[in-house]
Amino acid sequence: MFSKIAINNVKRSFRDYSIYFLTLTLAVCIFYSFNSIESQNSILELNKNATFMETLNKLIAGTSVFVSFVLGGLIIYANKFLIKKRRKELGIYMTLGMSKGKISRILILETLLIGVLSLVVGILLGIILSQGLSIFVANILSVDLNKYKFIISLSAVIKSVVYFGIIYFIVMIFNQFTISRYQLIDMLNAAKKNEEVKLKNSFVSVLIFVLSLALLAMAYTRMLKTGLDADNTDLFITIIMGVIGTLLFFFSLSNFFIHIMQKNKKIYFKDINIFVLRQLNNKINTNFLSMTLICLMLFLTITLLFAAFDLKGTIDRSSAGNRDFDATAFLVVNNKTEDPKVNDIEEYLNEINFKFESYEEHIFYNEYKLNITIEQLLSDYLNNQEQIDLEQNYLGGEISAVKISDYNSIRNLKGQDAIDLQENEVLIVSSYSRVNNALPEFMKNETSISINNKEYTIKNTAPIEESIKNTGSSEFFYLIVPDNFNGAMQLEFSSFNVMYDESYDEKSEEKFSNLFNNLSEDKYRDINPALVIGSTRDQLKDKENGMAALIVFLGLFLGLIFIISSSAVMALQQLSDASDSLERYKSLRKIGVTEKLINKAILRQSLIYFLVPLGLAVVHSIVGIAAESNMFSFHYKSIIVSSLLLGIIYGAYFYATYVGVKNIVKNSD
Repeated sequence: MFSKIAINNVKRSFRDYSIYFLTLTLAVCIFYSFNSIESQNSILELNKNATFMETLNKLIAGTSVFVSFVLGGLIIYANKFLIKKRRKELGIYMTLGMSKGKISRILILETLLIGVLSLVVGILLGIILSQGLSIFVANILSVDLNKYKFIISLSAVIKSVVYFGIIYFIVMIFNQFTISRYQLIDMLNAAKKNEEVKLKNSFVSVLIFVLSLALLAMAYTRMLKTGLDADNTDLFITIIMGVIGTLLFFFSLSNFFIHIMQKNKKIYFKDINIFVLRQLNNKINTNFLSMTLICLMLFLTITLLFAAFDLKGTIDRSSAGNRDFDATAFLVVNNKTEDPKVNDIEEYLNEINFKFESYEEHIFYNEYKLNITIEQLLSDYLNNQEQIDLEQNYLGGEISAVKISDYNSIRNLKGQDAIDLQENEVLIVSSYSRVNNALPEFMKNETSISINNKEYTIKNTAPIEESIKNTGSSEFFYLIVPDNFNGAMQLEFSSFNVMYDESYDEKSEEKFSNLFNNLSEDKYRDINPALVIGSTRDQLKDKENGMAALIVFLGLFLGLIFIISSSAVMALQQLSDASDSLERYKSLRKIGVTEKLINKAILRQSLIYFLVPLGLAVVHSIVGIAAESNMFSFHYKSIIVSSLLLGIIYGAYFYATYVGVKNIVKNSD
């Protein structure tokens, strides 16, 4: 009997369960998709990079646990609204003699039914979505798509069933606890209870609204000034100011908004705008805490999605000029000994019996340290923030130098012409973003550099932005000095660069990859104790793509979960409020308001309710992304893709909510 009642209840109330069911299904779908990524063949090719795969697996496990808590809270929150909407129905069950225990059993069966359906449909959709996700991640990692295969991940299925099974079990316990607290009189009179308005005084609401804008303006100013580079205390204060400002904004918004609208009689008295504004006033004022949380989650969503779609392009663009060679290696010089076997990379390679083939064009060169720092060189042009950046990131140490003969050998290896440098001239080679403001100004106003009390003319008018070696960082700063430079400088690195012949590209890549892997594992430590670090162009690319994939993966996973959670809460609140406001809509009909005007009012209040937290979240995001503009390139494609993804999901929930509220009101007769 109980199963029949539960099934009939789900069928009868499917329009109320539809958004709940949609949310559960999407949650399972996304959860399965991201947990199945490690099983895809195109990604498994990266097993050769054990560090990446280990990091990926840890990231999936940790993020899945966090996401399960978020979804668990969402599902419990949704159940609270669904039970609240059905209090009168449950009260009628009790008047007919049904005990609270039996009512709990019905709710358990309903939860099981919805849970099983959402799991089955979600996993089926997840299997489809995961194939596209695999292709997307493989494309980021530059993995060969010919190895792609359609795969169903059994481990992801089991994990999805276990995680959501635990969530549903907790929901059942929560439902029983909720039912046990209800009194019969409260259930039967549930529809007659109105929301408690938290703020009634118009003057106080205007005052709090102005205070919220002031707090947000101060938080924005602080964030734009220091970004995430501020010390922990300042950053914490900025975040707290932003959170409190957001909270006060929503706490005072509804009364402030009505106060402003009342000044404009044409809008206030048009159609049934009075009704719409009063409805919004009650909703926002009652739900200001949840709207604050939703706004902050949408802010994180927008930021995460933008970062996810922008990061790969940013890495590719920032690494341009940093991977000009097929392979690079350097030996860290030990200045306490003059043994060439320890301090010269060519001698080191001979000692471990490593030989270059005739088709592997290469050059050896040395890097030195001067006794002048970047801070000293640019002291008159650095602003406070640049000085802080240099100190905090330990990037403003002694300047590196390369002799002109070595530099021309490096240019020749790349097929570039040599540069003539007089004995009193230097070249500046730099892509140092942290001194991007100071360096151009310095080179514009200064014509020479003083090193060891000797003046050297700066030959170039703008910094050369091509690195002398392959680097995993886009930050470098070198001075190219004459061969007969007699100032104080100390040998730091003994290095080599290599260019492969295209006919032997794969063979050389395998050879140097094995060399550098052996170096990283200290395979030659017994032969020579010198520290040598190297990487091929492909190894650097794989490392950078792997890091980009991890961040994209995390951004997409959390971004999608946050937007679904935010949209679902907004939708459930609207549906619940619609059920509580049925008598008001009936009163509108009684005084002659047409169905068209009622639907128009529902559309307006739903649209405003959805747009208000999104609008403030967009402003938060613009400020946050602008504050970290050095990390992002603001490429229009990433903006379009992230906006489309957000708009489609958020818009779908808005439309489903509008249709749901309209049907509830329409069927109330």
